[in-house]
Parts: sequence; structure tokens; C-alpha cells
Amino acid sequence: MKRRMQAGFTLVEIAIVLVIVGLLLGAVLKGQELIFNSKVKATYNMSKEFAAAVNGYQDRYKQLPGDDSGAAARFPTANPVPTNGNSDGFIWGGGVCAAANTGEHCQALAHLRAAGFVSGNGAEAARTSFGGEASIHSMQQLFAGTGSTPALGLRANTLSAKAAVAIDTAWDDGNPSTGIFRCQNTASYNMAQLESNMPGWCAIRM
Repeated sequence: MKRRMQAGFTLVEIAIVLVIVGLLLGAVLKGQELIFNSKVKATYNMSKEFAAAVNGYQDRYKQLPGDDSGAAARFPTANPVPTNGNSDGFIWGGGVCAAANTGEHCQALAHLRAAGFVSGNGAEAARTSFGGEASIHSMQQLFAGTGSTPALGLRANTLSAKAAVAIDTAWDDGNPSTGIFRCQNTASYNMAQLESNMPGWCAIRM
């Protein structure tokens, strides 16, 4: 009686499959890295775009957006009509930016939008490419001793430590407590928890 031959993969075929799987995994990981890096760059570029808008507003109206005490009279047809600031030279405020938030950090967005410098709806928060909230503050509010220089504040509960490290390393000094990019409540980045969320805010000085 003829013995039945058992079909199976040869070592060469298995090796070829493993190589293909490895190439596919490498391509996926490389793709994820490219997407992440593009989001990091877009977040930093967003600060430069807002800086240009703030400078343009200040040149035109001689006041900081959000801090502008004449904004309501200046933009009476805006919907909603923006709230005035107190003209103290700082952009103050707290809380999540929504249509009803009258904090200067949110109204800065409303003033810029009413003036046509940036897109968006009223005082609602801008969004980074990572999906997190972004609003405009004076650096002094977020980090004592840094002066009134405007900064793009990034709510850190949606900005991972990995993203913060990447931004800080690429465009600053890699230290979360010094330089143009800073994060609250941390003296150094916890490299063991790069994917975890950090408390408080990070900010890019504009």
C-alpha cells in the first residue's frame, strides 16, 4: 500500500513568509513614526501661525487679543460678539475654552477670529493635530517669572509625554522647566512613562 505524502511548508517557504511579515511590520511602524512626527511638527507650526496672528492683531489694534478692552465695540457683528479684556498687558484666564467662556485666554481666540486672523468659532478651543485643546495665554500665568510674552497653551491631558519630549527636543532644550517649551508639574520627563498623560499644561512661547 502506497504511503500518503503529507503536505507542508518547507523551511525556505517559512523563511520567505517571515521576511514578508517582518517587512510589513516594519512598514507599519515606520508609517506610525512618520505620522507621529508630522503631528509634532504641525503642533509646533501651529504656535508660529498663532504668533503671526497675535502680532498682526497687536499691530493693527495696539492691544493683545483677549486683553483688548475695545473688542466688543470693534466687532459688533461677530457671532457671538466677543467679550472685552482689561488691557493690563496680560492674557489671563482658566478653564476649557467653549463659546460661553469669557476668560481672556479663550477670548483671545474670539478676538483673532472676529478680526479674520484665524479660523474657528468664537471662543471655542483650537485643536492640535493630537486632538488636544490649545488656547492663548501669557506665559506668566502658566509659569511664574516668565513675563507676559504670549504662549500657545497646550492642555497636557491630551498631549502625551512622548509628544512633549519630541517637541521640546526638536525645537528647544529638552528640559520641561526651561526654554520656550515648558510643561507644568514636572521637573524632568519621565522616560519610563512616555505614553502616559501628564497633568497640567504645556506651552510654547510664541
